[in-house]
Amino acid sequence: MLRNEYFSRLAYLTLIALTIISRITVIPVYFLVTIHTTLLVYLGCVESLNVFNKNKPGETEEKIETMTQKDAWMFPVIGSCTLFGLYVVFKIFHKDYVNLLFHFYFTIIGTYSVKAIIYEKLIRISLFYNLSKSHILTVPKIPYLNEGPVAINQLDIVSYFLGSIVGIAYFITKNWTLNNIFGICFSIFGIANILLGQFKVGFILLGLLFFYDIFWVFGTDVMVTVAKSLDGPIKLMFPKAEGYGTTITDFSIIGLGDIVIPGVFVALMIRYDFIKYLERNQTHTEVEFSYKNFNFFLTTMFGYFLGIVTTLVIMNVFNHAQPALLYLVPGCLFSSLLNALFRGQLKTLWNFDEEVEMKNMKEKETAKTK
Repeated sequence: MLRNEYFSRLAYLTLIALTIISRITVIPVYFLVTIHTTLLVYLGCVESLNVFNKNKPGETEEKIETMTQKDAWMFPVIGSCTLFGLYVVFKIFHKDYVNLLFHFYFTIIGTYSVKAIIYEKLIRISLFYNLSKSHILTVPKIPYLNEGPVAINQLDIVSYFLGSIVGIAYFITKNWTLNNIFGICFSIFGIANILLGQFKVGFILLGLLFFYDIFWVFGTDVMVTVAKSLDGPIKLMFPKAEGYGTTITDFSIIGLGDIVIPGVFVALMIRYDFIKYLERNQTHTEVEFSYKNFNFFLTTMFGYFLGIVTTLVIMNVFNHAQPALLYLVPGCLFSSLLNALFRGQLKTLWNFDEEVEMKNMKEKETAKTK
């Protein structure tokens, strides 16, 4: 989808290198948090462009679901009920028993996330691409698990096998490094596959979660209590002290929500840039990766970076847990809106609906092939 975009490979290599080095020696925590969060948002956004590879003319149509405004309004309500419910559960039951249940759950979905990332990487290699064409079986529709029959090919089996190695190791050891591998895959997969659909939806979602985060962090002890009690890959963990070959007990953490939630908004911006480029050039091809072609994405990406840096600075100054969305939401929203205002695209951005835009693009492409 992107031409001359080489940073993704460097980003993956950087994450792998930091994961290995963190096992050997201590790395400044604030550096690790800044690099991990920024790179994960970037990678998730680039991967989200794969949505344009779906539903090509002549292929079986695959429904692309996007979030609605109703979903955005309900998200903080559902999130609050879930968060408070977990808080009550931890107050009533011993956290070890609760975490045992979640340990099974997170191992399963974590394994699937690792599998999904591995699959996306391997299918781009010709040898493994051929495996993806070899159908083995079809899993029938299972209520509450999948919406319809799922075809399984040889590459799925290979990917599940490799993902299961990580999953089994995590289930047995609960190692913090494996926790982070799950968290990394969760973040990239979530950002790449959660489509906001409209800019208005993203604005509503981030605006509501701005106040949601402030209330549950500053107004109560619920968020901090659940984050510290829930033993699972819902956060990235970074050791504060050297511990190679020893047990590390002191970690700095950042919740995956502070990566995925703003990340899906930044991903909307890269798809906005992509679609607008195709509309301007009346083509459906690879797009040169540059600031000119992806200025909304790169500007909003920089807004996210400033937000996470501000969070860490304030946290260090006041020595207190901070609601990261307090700084990330303004960073993302203001950077995109100010950029639109400066470029005279404020109305266009506000009314942007990627589902409608993609449908129009598909119809135009189909018409050209007739």
